[in-house]
Amino acid sequence: MVLSKTSSESDVSVHSTFASRYVRASLPRFRMPENSIPKEAASQIINDELMLDGNPRLNLASFVTTWMEPECDKLIMASINKNYVDMDEYPNRCVNMIAHLFNAPLGDSETAVGVGTVGSSEAIMLAGLAFKRKWQNKRRAEGKPCDKPNIVTGANVQVCWEKFARYFEVELKEVKLRDGYYVMDPQKAVEMVDENTICVAAILELEWDFRLPLVKSINVSGHKYGLVYAGIGWVIWRNKEDLPEELIFHINYLGADQPTFTLNFSKGSSQVIAQYYQLIRLGYEGYRNIMENCRDNMLVLKQGLEKTGKFNIVSKDNGVPLVAFSLKDNSCHNEFEVSDMLRRFGWIVPAYTMPPDAQHVTVLRVVIREDFSRTLAERLVIDIDKVLHELETLPSRISARIVLANEEKLDAVAKKVKEDQNEITEIITAWKKFVMEKKKMNGTALDTDVSVHSTFASRYVRASLPRFRMPENSIPKEAAYQIINDELMLDGNPRLNLASFVTTWMEPECDKLIMASVNKNYVDMDEYPNRCVNMIAHLFNAPLGESETAVGVGTVGSSEAIMLAGLAFKRKWQNRRKAEGKPSDQPNIVTGANVQVCWEKFARYFEVELKEVKLREGYYVMDPEKAVEMVDENTICVAAILGSTLNGEFEDVKLLNDLLTEKNRETGWDTPIHVDAASGGFIAPFLYPDLEWDFRLPLVKSINVSGHKYGLVYAGIGWGYKNVMENCRDNMLVLKEGLELTGRFDIISKDSGVPLVAFSLKNNSTHNEFEVSDMLRRFGWIVPAYTMPPDAQHITVLRVVIREDFSRTLAERLVNDIQKVMHELENLPCKVCARILISGDGDKEQHGAVVVKKTAMETQREITTIWRKFVMEKKKMNGVC
Repeated sequence: MVLSKTSSESDVSVHSTFASRYVRASLPRFRMPENSIPKEAASQIINDELMLDGNPRLNLASFVTTWMEPECDKLIMASINKNYVDMDEYPNRCVNMIAHLFNAPLGDSETAVGVGTVGSSEAIMLAGLAFKRKWQNKRRAEGKPCDKPNIVTGANVQVCWEKFARYFEVELKEVKLRDGYYVMDPQKAVEMVDENTICVAAILELEWDFRLPLVKSINVSGHKYGLVYAGIGWVIWRNKEDLPEELIFHINYLGADQPTFTLNFSKGSSQVIAQYYQLIRLGYEGYRNIMENCRDNMLVLKQGLEKTGKFNIVSKDNGVPLVAFSLKDNSCHNEFEVSDMLRRFGWIVPAYTMPPDAQHVTVLRVVIREDFSRTLAERLVIDIDKVLHELETLPSRISARIVLANEEKLDAVAKKVKEDQNEITEIITAWKKFVMEKKKMNGTALDTDVSVHSTFASRYVRASLPRFRMPENSIPKEAAYQIINDELMLDGNPRLNLASFVTTWMEPECDKLIMASVNKNYVDMDEYPNRCVNMIAHLFNAPLGESETAVGVGTVGSSEAIMLAGLAFKRKWQNRRKAEGKPSDQPNIVTGANVQVCWEKFARYFEVELKEVKLREGYYVMDPEKAVEMVDENTICVAAILGSTLNGEFEDVKLLNDLLTEKNRETGWDTPIHVDAASGGFIAPFLYPDLEWDFRLPLVKSINVSGHKYGLVYAGIGWGYKNVMENCRDNMLVLKEGLELTGRFDIISKDSGVPLVAFSLKNNSTHNEFEVSDMLRRFGWIVPAYTMPPDAQHITVLRVVIREDFSRTLAERLVNDIQKVMHELENLPCKVCARILISGDGDKEQHGAVVVKKTAMETQREITTIWRKFVMEKKKMNGVC
């Protein structure tokens, strides 16, 4: 159970990401809504929240299984509607298999005593309750008091033992740990045993099971190294005498007596099916291989950490496959900082203090599950090394304080420094250099890049694969799939990539159609492409007769479409020039400097000069007048952008058409217009139907549009698209207004255009947009920061693209995360204060203070100063314990 917290104004409602398709109204967050909503909307609302969680596969804090074979996934889905209490065959099989695995003293025809549970917590409750009841019965029979039971454990046990003690009124007697010995000391445990001790709870060693006569019950988690998804555990008793009969309930509604001893009644049966699948699928051989593989990968990680020379390994090689480690020198930085900074790379590695009496020891812990491969272990070591590299640039936590002359002198010199533009350039250069160094680190081919290792190697293949060569031998299809999937998993979440205009979600029904046609060749079919071309042509007001067919083609994307359109313009211009007997070897095309790189590719690939209209501050689209001025007899076309990727603004195609018409009339040329509507083509017809930009203008001869951006899908143009685009615009305004309310940003984008928000820090900010962009990645957001094209390159902006899958809830969440980033950045020193006042020798400035010019490294250190303070402040804000 998670305790509730105070809700903010943005917590009152939940908004459907795909609201325009299913539901437009907000939903109350903490009340049942009055009306039903479509199943699709409910699913997506929940999915939007789940998407913000960390990747379970990269959660190295958890022992819980995060991967199962697809075949087992299918069985889980097939049995997900079956109630556990309606079946007993599979639980009985599992109980007996596990009992034999634990060497229970069973006769040939004897049945094991045990039960399936939701997890080890429930199993521990049941085992503890059995011990308590058996002890009570014995004490009563002896005429002794039975009101003060206790249980002896080590201080290293999980909280479920404390829960058992508190819930079932049993005193918990804990054996304290000591430095270097982090398990229960058996001698001390036995010393604490008295007549009221119902049992001693031990965490297993090598000889640990029913082979030991005093071991009366064992609990095990099926959802940990039992290799089943969360929600299954087991408790096994040595024999029937160790489970008091009075605790067993008998039900017969199934037509026969069915004994039951659980804290639950109805629960899903799918995890039991999954456990049985694993037991029969893997057998002893399979489990042995998997556990050996986990141990091998544990050693790989351990050795990698040891090679850094920065860590002490606290864990042991013979035990649960995990690596617990601590910094050798935590005088400058601590394990909590390492843990926090690793989240930027997607890793969830917990840092925690040991229990009493070793609470002065702090460790990081990585659990080696089946789905944690050698490749991931090597990748984690690399990322830890990067974190340590960054931490080394931070000042020591115990470094001496810099003594400033006095506050008045600092203010005076700081004001002077702020006016020095050269110092600003120096700081930004140092920052960019730091970013480039990080990129170099990321792109370096290390020794660990030579081989690729299968995550699920123990099931399919044990040998490494060469990374850059075709392997000599085939490998199973499952292994190949998982190796690739492991790499893909490390990429950012596409739904949180707010840099991209590309669609990241489609309805499940469409996904099914895609899979059904994945083996069909495009050239073998023409009906659906023809329908799409004609629908889009009518959408763009092409002058077609009733029976006339549109001229167009489907492409991989707008880049290919631009190549084809440009080539058509070039060839038509060449043919005309040749017919007129004029040279045709120097074609050019006029665009704004805000066009995408595909236009530069077209110009370079097809030998066309690219003549760019420079931008200016406050006007980030092509100026039609300047564009027309650049047109000459060699211009094959003028390319206008309907939706700049810089700030979403539509260029004035109507004015361009009018001015170019006049120039064509004066010169006798016939220069046409191409409209690059990659982003805006599926927006303008629905949000701005009266805007003239398309084939209604006589000089517009071709238009390209991206179906994989705001095209969403070709079929369904009309009412549905209108709602989707209106919803995108509404969510754009929510984000814009949220950013404006912070008082920290200038909004660069326009309300009328592609639904995106481009914004920059106000002039009084002491940090830059690249820092904001970089720090937002820690929260999973990919928000690009970039400088404008010439002649506005001194302007830096952040940009968020509002796609259909970006909801109002996500907009509010993004604003909150941006606020957290700004809060952290406020703790950084001013990026323009490149000089500090210190006592000592040097050149005297005003007020007698001494000023020392800092090196690039010192400047970088200043930029990243107080990271530790960041971490602690963020933990306070997030409520991290």
